[in-house]
Amino acid sequence: MMRLWVLLLLATPLSGQSVDAQFFEKEIRPVLANRCYGCHSSKLKSPMGGLALDTRSGLRKGGNGGAIVVPGDAKASRLVAALSYTDPELRMPPTGKLTDREIAAFTQWIQGGAPDPREDVAPATPATTALKGMDVETGRKWWAFQPVVEAPAPKVRDASWPRRKIDSFVLAKLEEANLKPSAPADRATLIRRVYLDLTGLKPTYEEVEAFRRDPAPDAYERLVDRLLASPAYGERWGRYWLDVARFAEDNPTSEATNPPYAFAWRYRDWVIEAVSHDMPYDRFVKLQLAADQMPGVSRSDLRALGYLGTGPVYHKDARLSKDVIETLFTDDWDERVDAVSRGLLGLTVACARCHDHKFDPIPTRDYYGLASVFASTVQAPRPLNEIDPETEKRFMAAAQQMFFLNYASNLMRGEPGTKPEESFQKADRYQKECESILAAMEPLVKDKHPEMYAYLSRMIPRPKPAAPQKPASNTPAAANPATVPQGQVQAKTDAPPPPPPPRRRAGASTEPFTNSVFDAGLWVDGSDPDLTTLDTKPGVPRDLHILPHGNVAAPGDLAPRRFLAVLSKSDPAFHQGSGRMELAERIFGDAASLAARVIVNRVWGWHFGKPLVATASDFGTQGEKPTHPQMLDDLAERFMANGWSLKWLHREILLSATYQQASQPREDGIQADVSNHLLWRMPPRRLDVEAYRDSILEAAGTLDRTVGGPSIDLDQDGNVRRTVYGRVSRGNLNTLLRLYDFPSANQHSPGRELTTTPLQQLFVMNSPFIQEQAEALVKAVDAKSPADQTAMVRALYRRVFARDPNAREVDLAMTYLNGSTLAQYAQALLSSNEVIFWP
Repeated sequence: MMRLWVLLLLATPLSGQSVDAQFFEKEIRPVLANRCYGCHSSKLKSPMGGLALDTRSGLRKGGNGGAIVVPGDAKASRLVAALSYTDPELRMPPTGKLTDREIAAFTQWIQGGAPDPREDVAPATPATTALKGMDVETGRKWWAFQPVVEAPAPKVRDASWPRRKIDSFVLAKLEEANLKPSAPADRATLIRRVYLDLTGLKPTYEEVEAFRRDPAPDAYERLVDRLLASPAYGERWGRYWLDVARFAEDNPTSEATNPPYAFAWRYRDWVIEAVSHDMPYDRFVKLQLAADQMPGVSRSDLRALGYLGTGPVYHKDARLSKDVIETLFTDDWDERVDAVSRGLLGLTVACARCHDHKFDPIPTRDYYGLASVFASTVQAPRPLNEIDPETEKRFMAAAQQMFFLNYASNLMRGEPGTKPEESFQKADRYQKECESILAAMEPLVKDKHPEMYAYLSRMIPRPKPAAPQKPASNTPAAANPATVPQGQVQAKTDAPPPPPPPRRRAGASTEPFTNSVFDAGLWVDGSDPDLTTLDTKPGVPRDLHILPHGNVAAPGDLAPRRFLAVLSKSDPAFHQGSGRMELAERIFGDAASLAARVIVNRVWGWHFGKPLVATASDFGTQGEKPTHPQMLDDLAERFMANGWSLKWLHREILLSATYQQASQPREDGIQADVSNHLLWRMPPRRLDVEAYRDSILEAAGTLDRTVGGPSIDLDQDGNVRRTVYGRVSRGNLNTLLRLYDFPSANQHSPGRELTTTPLQQLFVMNSPFIQEQAEALVKAVDAKSPADQTAMVRALYRRVFARDPNAREVDLAMTYLNGSTLAQYAQALLSSNEVIFWP
């Protein structure tokens, strides 16, 4: 039975998700609340079987029969057996078995260690029914949905400490707890910190010394402005956004219907450029949702649609039934709803897919209203060269239609199944339809846009040439090739059906296209019993039906395209095409305060390592409350008032006394606030993988600072470009990225959990990459330093740490070098905490 569970996990979209607190919130808690709390709640006088599942301690303790969950071992966990109905005496829930996907989620969750972020609270008054979420009217009073307002700076006792308004809010909280802020960081630490923060790179020894000697009172402010103006700033902060946007260049798997995204790198480059030029955040997001529907948008800005155009999709084998294919599409649309709602609004709208949200004021109708927007949006390549709008629409529709027809024709010809004659006839028909579409496009694009004609031409199915026919032998007439139509003989006798295509790695293309979307409703056609086909209607939106329990075979009421009712100030309905443009306008109109809070909270977290709202993508009732609510609202209001400028926000944070504190621990601070919620020091933390790898390359003198262009595998020999330009795969993540906690791009990532593990140490000790950079580092200092080892050690310290070694460090180096090489010593320096930890 365990083998069955594993296969179930591997066959579902869950296989691409990381098992963490967000996995619990999205996949586990809603099922517990909907199907289990009615009988197994700590709020009941006598929970059934003594089992309470609404608390972390209750779930881990189990019931009268003992523990039901063994973290890390799904096979030994009685909960999985109960949910799977494998034990005739223990079947839960008794009202009906969970779906295969829900059982797979519980299995994966337990196998991944059963993380449970809930905090146990004292039991409330006993109840007799399961908890229910807020209705929309009550939900409108929730703190996160209130308008942001600029607040006056609170009065503080130490009026000399604040440098920015932020500091007054922080200091007021510290003084309430009888704490003082930490002393300012020394200037060498401060310049290293701000360099890493804004550029992901470290300053040189000369830059550190120049800053230390600069007596001007505005030296630090000028430094911040200079770094904000550098191209490296856009590369650093664009990468942060790519986590939010779950950017990658392929799909969780790469079969015929979901190949890699050849032009995904153009979206990444657009993000970097937009951040570098301080594009207002509201416009930045609107372009990613609906650039093709906004007036005055340049062809270059259409790259922004890669946000939707490179979203993960799953393979849809046309031989599967209509219901299965439809379900796979609803999974794709669910991913879009989740990415937009959590990424931009901090709301777990996807939890309302099967039923009204159990905790937040989000009815299922609102979920399907948003999903309808994406059911009316189709992925396709978009030309970047100048082209009239009508030809562009026809090209994108043709590319999308020919893509499926090409796939279907090759499928029917390569794997004809038990009805070969019928399969070959269908293959021929699909090929002719492809040729017909190309013929219709030829007058529009062949001469004026040859690159577009070439692109479409590649999608014409190309059957293999016929193999030489052998003379007829004494075989039964039914098996004699001469008795079978010629076309079918070729298909059957050329070769055995090809094996399924291997997983391919994304191959970037420099053709003038970008992965994009256009408005078209998509329907699944199951009229053919042997092949499920797709019907896309350009310009015709599709409104989905509510699907109780997510069952496509039992649709409920129609759910027209709409915004979330709890955030709407007027009729939430969308009326213009897919509704993408209206969605973008509503996010920065009706929901502007929430959208501003969410991005300000993210930026704060990227600067300090911990956001003000710890659950950065969940501002709902199951999320954490802000540690400094007035400061968050004040920053959000001023952020909007300053034109949604991220650079304004950076300056406001970086120039504060709060940011410039030292990071050393203090006993009083640890005793009063061990988690540093009150910000009594700058939180120390490990560098992310991008800053770590780039700093090593920079110290070695090998870093290629070329901006933009197609991605390159990080493992490719000679790849010394910045890590942001390394290829990101959803199906086969690079080992270095995986070792250093790079997030899964199969779903939106609210943040990174930065760990320090033995595997990371093994990497820096044995990696050919680290060894090569250590050797390059030695060559770089050898070319400029005298031959004596003391001078070499000093030169290495300046390159790696941007400082001189002290006497003890020199002595240690000399002792080490008695039995080791300079390259080994350089590798040890590159592996040290001073390199990989935030200053």
